[in-house]
Amino acid sequence: MAKKRIAVAGAGNMARVRGQAFIDTGRAEICAVASRRAESAQACAAELGCEVYFDDCRRLAESQPDALLIELPHRPQDEISLWALQQGFDVLIGGCLASDLETGEQIVGLAADRDLVVEAGFQRRYDPAWEEIRRLVTSGELGAPVMAMCMALWHPDPNSWYCDQELSGGMPLTHMSYCYFNALRWILGEPVAVGAAANRKVGIAPGRVIEESCSALIHFADGAFLTATASYIGPQGMGDARTRLVCAAGGVLVDADESLTVYHPDRSEQRTFAATPSSMVRQADAFLDALASRGTGRNPPADALVDLRIAAAIAVAAAQRRTVSLEEFC
Repeated sequence: MAKKRIAVAGAGNMARVRGQAFIDTGRAEICAVASRRAESAQACAAELGCEVYFDDCRRLAESQPDALLIELPHRPQDEISLWALQQGFDVLIGGCLASDLETGEQIVGLAADRDLVVEAGFQRRYDPAWEEIRRLVTSGELGAPVMAMCMALWHPDPNSWYCDQELSGGMPLTHMSYCYFNALRWILGEPVAVGAAANRKVGIAPGRVIEESCSALIHFADGAFLTATASYIGPQGMGDARTRLVCAAGGVLVDADESLTVYHPDRSEQRTFAATPSSMVRQADAFLDALASRGTGRNPPADALVDLRIAAAIAVAAAQRRTVSLEEFC
């Protein structure tokens, strides 16, 4: 069977990582790479075993791809995602679905109207450890879910697009959704309301992200809740990224290496998972399966839209100091 031709919009580190993940499936090849800077596109293409590169992402159509991988800052990502769908291309979008709810809704509509495969890039749903957490919780083995808690401090380059409110769409969307609530709501179910607090103490220049540090309380339909705290500042060595899930008859601690400690009423046990293939390779495989079947992966656009609603609700809740129903964003 002929390998699927994947064109890559973007030439940064994640374009290389996800592009290589497609190659590692053994079922795809990179047919072209595009970036605003031609030299960057050329270097990325060479690394991915491809000779075709462009300085305009729209020229990727010339390479006659079967699908596009989009790895760009969020605002440019929006523009190219909409263009790709309008051209009839299936797409894997490297992070969140879009930079704002309005654009996300356009993507959902285009995908449905044109029967196109769209997958958001939250690869944690393809990680064996997180698959096991979901099984433990949804099977009832640990009792009813009570709460989840997580935190991560990250230090992006202050001059990067991650710290730019307009380019990124804000820290809750760019960082919190990717690290926390996308994977955890896959386990805990339907989120219904959000409370939040946020501040900005270091990156105070105009245009910087509004929620530099943020803590969110997300309520779920069955009564469980999630507390998620994230920041672009913090002392080095203090970034405890371990996630904790507490259930009525046990719980799970997720370590930094994605190993698990599973707690039962009378004992605890360690579980480790060989990450071969990696979660990104598994996601690329699932995307290729969806292309063949015209099915969906684990992050279809209508589901990925929920992350945009939560991020928008966090911003409103933090600014207005109130609990926000997600129905306000439907």
